[in-house]
Amino acid sequence: MKNILSCLVVLAVFLSCSDERKFVNLALKIDQKIYLVPFFANQSILENQLSEDVTPSVTSFVQIIEEDGTFFVEPRNFEKILNLIADNYVIYEKKEKTHDGYLAFGNNDIYNHSIQNVNTDKIGQQINQEVVRIFNNAQDRSLEIVWTRFPRPVAEKNCVVKNVWVVSSPYQGTTIGNYEETVLIDLNDIVDFFDNGTRLTYNEREGILYVIK
Repeated sequence: MKNILSCLVVLAVFLSCSDERKFVNLALKIDQKIYLVPFFANQSILENQLSEDVTPSVTSFVQIIEEDGTFFVEPRNFEKILNLIADNYVIYEKKEKTHDGYLAFGNNDIYNHSIQNVNTDKIGQQINQEVVRIFNNAQDRSLEIVWTRFPRPVAEKNCVVKNVWVVSSPYQGTTIGNYEETVLIDLNDIVDFFDNGTRLTYNEREGILYVIK
């Protein structure tokens, strides 16, 4: 019994030190072929690297949250995944040991972000409302995502606010965890909005979010 209790204590400490947000690589999967998204997913940069036989840098630069098979992302990471869901990319074939090439983001007009000043009930006091509008050009429709961050996060339209366990290291040797109210976008809603046969799957062992076509 003492050993079991010790294991539970160790497990609790481990979980408390794990950030709920997972850093992932992004990959596109089409007909069993896999294309990775490099850190610089720019067409000019990628073409130049490949022409000089330079291997593009691939890192886990996007954070996602998985909850019962549903994937959420913070607005700051949204556009990168949106490009894959919305078919806004250019594929570059380059056979590697583990994948078939890379991709860069396209130039289609599918994303717009703006900040609007909104008056409150108190005279002279305003809040900054952030608005993201995404465009499904194939079906000629758009979707607005609206939220505010201050004085506290509020989900206004097509997003949610959740308490997310966040771990930080303010200085070496110290780890602090706490729940933070965080604005999140449900990626399943975005997949449904584009309705183009896209599926999302996360491979925890590989640390990759696959966008499957």
